[in-house]
Amino acid sequence: MRYIYLFVFMFLVGNVFCQDATNGVDSLIDAANKLGTQNIIKALELSKKAVALTENSNNISLKVKAYRTLGAYYYLSANFGLAIANYQKALELTTENNKAKAQIYYALGDCNYALGNLPNAIKLSLEALKIFEALNLPNELINVYVLISSIYERQNSFTKAIEFNLKAAQIFENNKNTFRTLTVYENIGKIYALQKKYKLSEVYYNKALSIYKSIGNKAGEAITYQNIAKLYYAQMDYKRALTFYQMSYNISKQANSDVLETSISLGLGNTELMLNNYGVAEQNYKQALQKAKLLNQRFELKEAYEGLAIISKSKNQGFASKTFSLLSNQIKDSLFNDSILASVTNTQLIYDKEKAQQQLSLLKQNEELSQAQLVKEKQLRNMLLAIVGLFVLLAIVFFYFFINNKRISKSLANQNKTLEIQTEELGRLNNVKDRFFSIISHDLRNNLTTMKLYFDLMSNKKYKPENTEELTRQIASSVENNIDLLENLLVWAAAQIKGMPLVFEPLNVVELVDKNIALAASLAHQKNINLVNLCNTEDTIFADSNTINLVLRNLIVNAIKFTNDGGEVSIASINENDITKVSVIDNGIGIDKDKLNKLFTQHKNPSTQGTANEKGTGLGLMLCHDFIKQNKGTIYAESEKGQGTIFTFELPTR
Repeated sequence: MRYIYLFVFMFLVGNVFCQDATNGVDSLIDAANKLGTQNIIKALELSKKAVALTENSNNISLKVKAYRTLGAYYYLSANFGLAIANYQKALELTTENNKAKAQIYYALGDCNYALGNLPNAIKLSLEALKIFEALNLPNELINVYVLISSIYERQNSFTKAIEFNLKAAQIFENNKNTFRTLTVYENIGKIYALQKKYKLSEVYYNKALSIYKSIGNKAGEAITYQNIAKLYYAQMDYKRALTFYQMSYNISKQANSDVLETSISLGLGNTELMLNNYGVAEQNYKQALQKAKLLNQRFELKEAYEGLAIISKSKNQGFASKTFSLLSNQIKDSLFNDSILASVTNTQLIYDKEKAQQQLSLLKQNEELSQAQLVKEKQLRNMLLAIVGLFVLLAIVFFYFFINNKRISKSLANQNKTLEIQTEELGRLNNVKDRFFSIISHDLRNNLTTMKLYFDLMSNKKYKPENTEELTRQIASSVENNIDLLENLLVWAAAQIKGMPLVFEPLNVVELVDKNIALAASLAHQKNINLVNLCNTEDTIFADSNTINLVLRNLIVNAIKFTNDGGEVSIASINENDITKVSVIDNGIGIDKDKLNKLFTQHKNPSTQGTANEKGTGLGLMLCHDFIKQNKGTIYAESEKGQGTIFTFELPTR
């Protein structure tokens, strides 16, 4: 949607620059602006010549004008990196003209948005907004409101996006013209689409389409048809969506925009995929991928890789599907971390500010105490000079001040100790928060993404999987894995933040194992795995039942995941010197030696697929290690690749 304004902007670019064409530079710039979007390559050449002529000039405003013109045509050529470089040079030379500076901030924000660098885009846009609001420039405010709303929309911050769209609409009511009408119609259409009010959204998109046709803007027509196609796609009316996407693509060829063709190709690929036209869908995804690479469009690259991964999977091309999924996730993690980084930085700044305020308050208290002590010492010195003969009274007064100072020093020491404890606790909770977000952003998010892909395929009435039983089993496995992850994550978070009180008592090992075998029986039955309790009936442990049950359950479920169909998982115990050893033994796929040392490292244990493609979370073993340690025991693993695995924990009997 944002690229509509690339082409409209150049029809207005003359309003941005000074009209006093007094030399060759102005002539070149005027010539470039007359060409506009009709011949961008020629306009770009003229702009480069204008910049070259200003190298030996002392006219700062002329240099700024040339750099901004060159930046604008690099922008229209989709060369956003060089556009940013020239806008940055113009910004460095602009010192007094607040309006010009704000316009450059806006242009830089737009370039960063096009590159997918949302943190920089929002930062620069807000800088422009502050200046435009201070200068009360309605037309400029509309542009920056539209850009900010688009940035928030891409971050799925729909409330903020609607807020800035409504601000733009309010200005439009006081200053009507065709371009502003077009902007508001499109934004209203966006808002209704986000609210899933598709019919109302299409009404406003058609109003915008009429304006584009009246002014002969082919790029605007193409993008509006694309937006209408998205509405039908969201309603699962894929045939009508395909019709509008094809109309959009045909018109975009006339606009000669690689950026626009990339976006429409992705829409065509997604629609053809839902219509089970895998060959045509793959062709569109590859076309979008090729252009997105050339233009360094990270969002479009991610979406193209996702589509190719789904198509490869439908063709049973497992390696290709995994490769495309990995490439998509790498870009997705990069975009996600860009967004998270700003939030973490803000949180850290707030924390540093609060800490500094606490330290300042403590220093102020120390200063007040020091001042009070100086006053009292002065009084004591005056008393010594004035009343030499009252030695007894002097001793009493001196003793009083000594005790009082000691009390104040002790109070100050206690405050310092309390502050240190609070600082350590805040640091620990901050680490827990970071680990919590890390688990959610990788394990849980990836699992939910996988489930969404499965359910999207299942919801498509025309999709007929070759193996319904295998697909159902994969979905059930994904759901069960999410349940295990959430259960372990909630237990871990509660233990880390609130602390989990342990109740130590004698526990019979056989009873504990029987209870957890019963809980895992259904999972074992799905893979025809035999669960065997070989523990001695006399063996006991002195531990907390809740945490040990969780340990046993995780180890047994883990053994089932990595044991082949028809295999066996057994649990055995032995007592030696007041220590009971409990072992969970499987004859599964085993563990590589280089991974054994990382099994119990907090969130560094990479998850591994089970024998039925079950996905481990890496969190269960970390919980097992923590809870066994809290119960004054130890846990370790023994394994050989292809020979099965033995997990053993040792706990005292009293």
